[in-house]
Amino acid sequence: MNPIDQFINALRKQKVAAQTTNLYRGESKSAQLRRSNLAMYLHKMERLKPTVLLLGEAPGYKGCGITGVPFTSERVLAEHSFFRDRGFKIRSNILKPESEISATIVWDELERLDNIPLIWNIFPFHPHTTENKRANRTPNKAELQTGKKYLLHLLELFSIEKIITLGRKPESMVKELGLKHNYVRHPANGGKNKFVSGLCESMSKN
Repeated sequence: MNPIDQFINALRKQKVAAQTTNLYRGESKSAQLRRSNLAMYLHKMERLKPTVLLLGEAPGYKGCGITGVPFTSERVLAEHSFFRDRGFKIRSNILKPESEISATIVWDELERLDNIPLIWNIFPFHPHTTENKRANRTPNKAELQTGKKYLLHLLELFSIEKIITLGRKPESMVKELGLKHNYVRHPANGGKNKFVSGLCESMSKN
């Protein structure tokens, strides 16, 4: 098993609390689709040799929670040139691919860059409320600690020179690890303009 597949296998085996979904666990068609998409994404990024990591908070139920790839949606996988016709899969039993605002904003901006950064979440599983799995919540301290070990594992697989944190939760963990980083506003909840300007500035810095 190669290092990337070992990484995904570790994700698959991770036990999570009742208010969290491990989107890579199990043998359902959905879990297999998410693991397959993530493997293709990480192998493609391995070939591209990124030096920048864009680090978000956690998968959302309309985006990565379906696709398995951070900051993507079914629409992004189906329509964006980085993913389209490259073997990435979406659910076959839907009439319209699911869209997610943050994923759309992020990939609209990444399309303008010469060097695509690696994208990950500080907590790689979907935190939700007990009552509703089709909802998002902020990961708690214990979950952020769990996510930290996967961040360190990922940094062993890629030669990352700079981390751009999208939001305060990923920033707090990167600070705790003593890693060099730039903070950029997350694009959600009206943060698009600050995200766009912050990303442009951070990508241009040495």
